[in-house]
Amino acid sequence: MLCTRGPIVQVLRLAVLTAALGVAFAGTATAQDRPAFAPAVNRVIDDVIQPGYAALEKAASRQAELMGALCSAPNAETLDAAHDGFSDLVAAWSRVEMFRFGPAREDNRFERLFFWPDRRGRGLRQVQALIAEEDGSALSPETLQDKSVAVQGLLALEYVLHGTGAETLLEDSGYRCRYGLAIAQAVESTASGINAHWTAADGFAAVMRTAGPDNTFYKSHGEAVQDFLRAASEQLQIVRDLKLGAAVGETPGKAKPKRAPFWRSDLTLASIAVNLDAVDTLFADGGIDALLPANVVRWSEMRSFELAQAQRVIAQLGETGEPWTVLASETEPHGRLVYAQIPLESAIRVVSERYPGALGLILGFNSLDGD
Repeated sequence: MLCTRGPIVQVLRLAVLTAALGVAFAGTATAQDRPAFAPAVNRVIDDVIQPGYAALEKAASRQAELMGALCSAPNAETLDAAHDGFSDLVAAWSRVEMFRFGPAREDNRFERLFFWPDRRGRGLRQVQALIAEEDGSALSPETLQDKSVAVQGLLALEYVLHGTGAETLLEDSGYRCRYGLAIAQAVESTASGINAHWTAADGFAAVMRTAGPDNTFYKSHGEAVQDFLRAASEQLQIVRDLKLGAAVGETPGKAKPKRAPFWRSDLTLASIAVNLDAVDTLFADGGIDALLPANVVRWSEMRSFELAQAQRVIAQLGETGEPWTVLASETEPHGRLVYAQIPLESAIRVVSERYPGALGLILGFNSLDGD
């Protein structure tokens, strides 16, 4: 039986503390109190974003190799290797998923990698149609990238490897496997494009580093930090509302676990765990926590505490070995997943309200508004 009294009491006590601290530190930072943002911008780029995208490109390249090996010699060993490679690729993607701005937005690169949510199942139907019709134009990464973004990304590759009919991958190197190889190559190309745009001498990292009055994108390094805060807030909101809330529902009977991404490969919880760790890393390793004035360093502690609460639930459920579809639909684990949304709500409030206020920033437009 799920025991929620302890965690809920902690959350309620923390809510009281939050309210008290809000009274004490509600004002925004004055001009003379505002920190120098440039060092944090450089740390986020050097220690978080660029290593993250380099890892994604590497994982995508490895997945393309593994799909090629599977198609050349279909057997249990090469299929298992392709499955393992896909798990690594999803983890690498989940670490940079929050950075929906800059290079990821150009040429629909974000959607090319991750077409989700697919509320009407359009992407799934397109993928199924390609496989059923054995459309030859989908077997080359170049021509595949001219098609719908829904048929060339991670969820399309997941369907090839784990969806209905995936057992045929063991039988021969037919259309399904060659389509999967083209997807993996397309993912590698897209990931490489994002990474190159960040690292080029005149790329997006340089744009952020040189923020100033003459900069088209960022008039100050504070604006760049605003983008980081907004990215973190949106990622937490996506996890809470879409990956958990919409999939879990209010009761086990109302759960719709297949609304969550990566349920076919049972990587839903693993990807969420990386999402949350990535946000934590952005603040701790990226130096954003270090920007906080001494009198409000507690916001860092609170953000860390709240994320740890949610991360603990996700980790414990992942250790059960039960499939995501079961966890979201059975009473005890469902209760834990509902509980995990409580600290996430608090973390969102701290990131989107407390940090900007303490740093004299305004987040403004949220790209999730209207979703």
